[in-house]
This record gives sequence, structure tokens and C-alpha cells, in this order.
Amino acid sequence: MASTINVNKNTIALLSAVGDNVAPVNQSVEASGQNAALGTLLEYQVTTLARAGIRRFLVEVENVDGGLLALADRCRERAQTMEFVRTGSDIQRFVQTGNRIWVQSGALYVQYALLDGLLKLSENFITTLDGRDENGAFERIDLNTRWAGISVVGSDTVAALRDLPHDWSIISSLLRHSVQTNVTQKPLPQKHVNEGALTIIRGAQDFAALNRQIMVRRIDNLKGLLERRVFGPISARLAPIIWQNPILVRAIVCAPPLLASVAAALGLSGFAGAAIASGLAALVFRNLQSAVSQEGEDSDWSQSLFILTWILLIVAVFGSAYLDTSYTNDGIFAALAVTALGFISMRMTLPTWAEALLQSPGITAVLALIGTVSVGFTFALQWIMIAQLGILIFVAWKHGFDDTKNEASLKRR
Repeated sequence: MASTINVNKNTIALLSAVGDNVAPVNQSVEASGQNAALGTLLEYQVTTLARAGIRRFLVEVENVDGGLLALADRCRERAQTMEFVRTGSDIQRFVQTGNRIWVQSGALYVQYALLDGLLKLSENFITTLDGRDENGAFERIDLNTRWAGISVVGSDTVAALRDLPHDWSIISSLLRHSVQTNVTQKPLPQKHVNEGALTIIRGAQDFAALNRQIMVRRIDNLKGLLERRVFGPISARLAPIIWQNPILVRAIVCAPPLLASVAAALGLSGFAGAAIASGLAALVFRNLQSAVSQEGEDSDWSQSLFILTWILLIVAVFGSAYLDTSYTNDGIFAALAVTALGFISMRMTLPTWAEALLQSPGITAVLALIGTVSVGFTFALQWIMIAQLGILIFVAWKHGFDDTKNEASLKRR
């Protein structure tokens, strides 16, 4: 029966670190937990569920190694709890009447957006896929149906496993009992599998391939020409090296706002060229940070750093413009025009070539640096403004802005 559930208080996640497919993709958790775009599969599962509001985790294990203990310690540092269970009787100690249990296959990778949507459902359910061949990696329920790797059950279902034999899988047994007690089956669209939002990892090779796909997707999502063609490939090459050292990972996270702070200080001190160079470095490290960040990590923290970095870069631009303003050079106007045109272009759907040019902070910074060295900061901004306006005017002449079906139409948000 559907009911209103407080996910933060009542839901416990049951995960797994057992099985031939699961162990290889969790071996490196002891090293740093940051060795790939996903960290380890188990840590990714914990991170995404915590981001969605779950704070209590049970992990089915055969043995508890140093890596799992280290992961449990990291959970405690984040005000979460992680306990390890081996048998059906073990799990009874942590589940109370009224608890809701999120059950997830140990080999399942699921993107956050899909997971978050399922968590918001109030009823208990078993996610399913049809029995087609391309779903062969998913556990079979019957001849025509496979388990999509996620179930939500009540505490009464867990109580039924009290006498489960020690060598039986807790998660598989929960699935079978849920099917027998007619828990609602929720079919998921096949597109989740086809688009990689829902994937069973069958070993270390699958895990490595998934990490490569994530890195390619991150580069493809970059809009700017310089970001996609230069910064992205460089970041992709450096990321595997950086993942080996957790100190480097933390340094990369802090680098963009620190470099932007230096740029702001230099801009307010009248060193426009040095401010632009420092700002360009901040943009490079921002792209590198996006490449090395773990999939599913705290997006609020990342977003806060992103906003702080851009605020400091804007201070650097307007500080340099103010100090360069004279009777003949209106630096503040030029800075305002370039910033406004850049913001407007970000809010528009443009042809691919125009998007690559106008939505590339890296190109703007490089042009500003070259122009500042050649003709001065204000004149450089004025020429950039003319270039921005020229591109927008050409796009408007070629495509028009009024017809929302055209490529250059304003986005509706």
C-alpha cells in the first residue's frame, strides 16, 4: 500500500560486496577510493544513495577487509552509518518495524537521475526488464522477466529471512521472497539500459570500460571549442595519473578558486595581463577538476566551488577594467558588455560552431590575454565584444531569433 515515506529517516540501503563479478571492481577501495571516475563501484553506490538522502547502509559481505573498514570510516565522517551483514539473522539487528529497505545488486551501476526518481516513489516495488537477449546480464525472475537490480521492500519482508541458511545470498533471497509475496513489479524502459543509465558490471574489464565511457561523456558535454578540443583531452590523459594520489585529487579540487583568488588580487592591483593568465589557469584546472571528480559525488559542494570561482573571475575582470578606465578608455563598459554577451549566449540555443566560440570562456581568456599584451586590456575587450556581436548578428541574419524551431531560438527556462 502506498504511504508517505521520509527517505532520510526510514530508508536503509542494502548493498553487496560479494560475488565473483563484484569483488574485482571493489578491490581498490583500500588504496584511495578515487582511482577512477567511479571510485569503486560500492563507494559510488553509497555516494549516490547518500546524495539522494539515505544515511544508513548495510553491506552483505563474506569477509571484511581493510578497504571496507576504510569505506565505513569515511561514511562515519559524513554522518552516515555502515554495518556489515553475513546472514539473514544479522540484518534483523539493524532493521526496525516501519523501515523501508532499498535493495541494490552489488554489480549494478545506476545513474543518479534514475536512482533519485525511484527513491521518490512511496510504494514498495521490484524493478524489472524484459527477457530480451541484451538484458542477459541481469538476474532472471521468470522466462520473460529479469530483475533490473533494484527493489524496495518493507521490514516485514526482511523479517521473513530470519532463518535463512548461512550460505544463501541475502539479496537474492529478498528478491525471491518479494516475488512470491506479489510485491509490485515496476518495468523500466529499455532506454535506460541502451543509454548506459543502468548497467551490470561483470568484472574489472567492464568496470574499466564504463570509466572510459564516463570520461568520453564528460568531454562530449563540454560546449566550448577550446574546452572540448584542448582542455578535455589533456584532462582525460592526466586523470588516471591524478587518481593514483588522493592528495593530488584534493589539490585539483581546491585549485580553481585559489587561482581565481590570485586573478582577482592581480586584477585589483592593476596587473591585467597576469590576472588573465591566472584566470585562464583557473579555467584549465576547473576542467581538470570535472574530469577527476567521482561520478555521483556531492554536487552541492562542487556547485559552490564553481560559483565561487566565477565570482572571483568576474572580480578580476572588473577590477582590471576599473583600473584601466580613463577618459579615452571605458574599461568598465567593455567588461560589462563582454560579460553580458557571454551570459546571453549561454542562455541561447545556437548553431554548433557559434556555441563552440561564444560559450568558450577559454577562448575569451586567450583572446583577452593576447589583446592585453598587444594593444591593452580595454581595447582587447572591445575587440572581443565586436567579435561576439558579429557572431550573434550573423546567426540572427542566417537563422533568426523569433522562430523557436530554429537553432538560434532563445531557450525557455
